[in-house]
Amino acid sequence: MYFQHFLLLTVLTSSYGYDGEALDNKTGCPVRFAEKCHCGLGSYRQMFPDRKVYITNCTNTGFEDPSVLEFVPRETEVLIFNGNRFPTLPWNILGIWNDFPNLTVIDLTNNGIKEIPGKAFHKVSSVRRLILNHNDLYIVSGMAHPRVFSNFMNLEELHLTNAFTEQVVSQWYLLNLQDIFISSHLKNLKKLHLEQNEIWRISNPDIFCPLTSLMDLHLSDNQLTDINFTLSCLPKLRYLDLEYNKMTNLHQPTFKLIESVFGDPEKDRTINIKGNPFRCDCHISEFLHWFRDTSVKISNKEEVRCFDGFPKYNYGIRLTALKQLECEEKPHHITSSNSSHAVTRSLLGVLIFLTSSLILGLLWVNR
Repeated sequence: MYFQHFLLLTVLTSSYGYDGEALDNKTGCPVRFAEKCHCGLGSYRQMFPDRKVYITNCTNTGFEDPSVLEFVPRETEVLIFNGNRFPTLPWNILGIWNDFPNLTVIDLTNNGIKEIPGKAFHKVSSVRRLILNHNDLYIVSGMAHPRVFSNFMNLEELHLTNAFTEQVVSQWYLLNLQDIFISSHLKNLKKLHLEQNEIWRISNPDIFCPLTSLMDLHLSDNQLTDINFTLSCLPKLRYLDLEYNKMTNLHQPTFKLIESVFGDPEKDRTINIKGNPFRCDCHISEFLHWFRDTSVKISNKEEVRCFDGFPKYNYGIRLTALKQLECEEKPHHITSSNSSHAVTRSLLGVLIFLTSSLILGLLWVNR
């Protein structure tokens, strides 16, 4: 009798997907999702501005077992699994049986992911956007898997904003990220987001060269003080975002590099350097002259401002409105002068002491 009641309850509250998985009538999702998700048609205008798509959305659901991803409905076009706890993704996270012919977007933001094995993603050849923002990825030592994205054969956008652990200096994991770009053969990648990753310096200047189709490179909100990576190897590059880094001045080799890549008027290319803490004193004059006269398209050019400088009233002024640049007198000049006076006083004291000793000696001898 109990079994009959259970079957009746299942029929009343569930239907079945075409792959045989029981679906919850309330959420449209597999019953294994425990009513935490929503599945069905919805809007995702970033990729599909003209139509609704089938979205499986599990946001802030608190899942701790990533195997739940094996039950994602086959008809899913946009997969959103955010706010869970998946330190390590298993092999074949979407299962080994189902195909996902229409899957276009995978969003695994904020899941505490530390490691993605090389065989984690399977049957994802149709995916065009992969989002791994705000995770804790270690791609060093035994946790580095160069072919991790090799099955994303049609990937166009890779989002890695604040994606890497802060326990490893970015200079080291960027070396392995270049290996991933090479081994995963991301020949169709057009947009790469690496914002907010505490990148101070890129020691492997050719890191982006394997991405020959790259059009948009986003490096804002990092710690870069210069452009010390190769751009000439990116023939399709149209936008470089360096907003809110740590650039205080750009020297001639750098703006010549910018000119060579972004200066062709026949190509619609843009660079963004807004929000950098430029120091507007006499040392910036060469860059300022170039900045004002260049034909390079600089995004938000009128909003590029001085963070500090000399005279002091340069603080906050737009670079295009600067009137005066001076060199501030170095404090060490004053210090050196004080040091010279101190030495002179010391020598004078010694001389007085020796003279006094000599006079006392003569008086003692002739007493």
